[in-house]
Amino acid sequence: NTLHLLHKRKTIKMKKIILSLLLLTTLNLFAQENYWTSYNFNVDVEDEEIVAKLTNDYFSSPNSKAEGVTVFLFENHFKDISNNASHTIAFTGTLDAMGKQYSQGDDLSWDLFLSKLNRYTKSHSSAAGRSLISFGVPGNYPVQNLYILKVKNGRKFAAAWENYNTISNPEDRRVTFGQFNLGRSTNGETHYVLSEVNSFKDAFGMKKFRDRISSAKNTAWNKFIEEFDGNAEMVKTKTRTVVGKW
Repeated sequence: NTLHLLHKRKTIKMKKIILSLLLLTTLNLFAQENYWTSYNFNVDVEDEEIVAKLTNDYFSSPNSKAEGVTVFLFENHFKDISNNASHTIAFTGTLDAMGKQYSQGDDLSWDLFLSKLNRYTKSHSSAAGRSLISFGVPGNYPVQNLYILKVKNGRKFAAAWENYNTISNPEDRRVTFGQFNLGRSTNGETHYVLSEVNSFKDAFGMKKFRDRISSAKNTAWNKFIEEFDGNAEMVKTKTRTVVGKW
């Protein structure tokens, strides 16, 4: 049918596009991605179950979030000493949906939820940004690796990253390149890569990742590495697990 033919033509066009045109493609993709906010905090081990229940009770209730907004509760499993918050609550959605989430006016149920949560948590930090380019099918991936970067030229890096992932992104993960807008630390982070996978085995499986870089993909991979060197540096990494999603 017509929709199938249009989709097929678009896919073929994307596969044939050359690197010099990827910046234009990236500009089109920016408008299709989501915005996010995150709130990091610490919870004592004995209170983790209480915090998870409070969060589930609140966000499972009607009118707890704007239409089109998804809420996550993460447990930050592996992280360095300067990034030591134990948990994160994150909101994500389109610009319009997030705008509605943050313009709902006075909400006594929200204030009550925060009051209860504050009994068992200690605030650490918060941030906001947006995803720019994503590959892979959205799903309920329970494990996420987050690579936090300091990038000098974001558009050049995005073009090389997109070019490589267009060719080589595995089918069993979702990977996103995005940027920090608010809440940056003194480390100067500007962008991130988020890899969502199905298990810790996949999160640890660097050999599996390397095996997928076949000789046919080496050119795109080398282009990406060339763009990484001198343009980007790794600030920190962490692995987090999804405790709840609403």
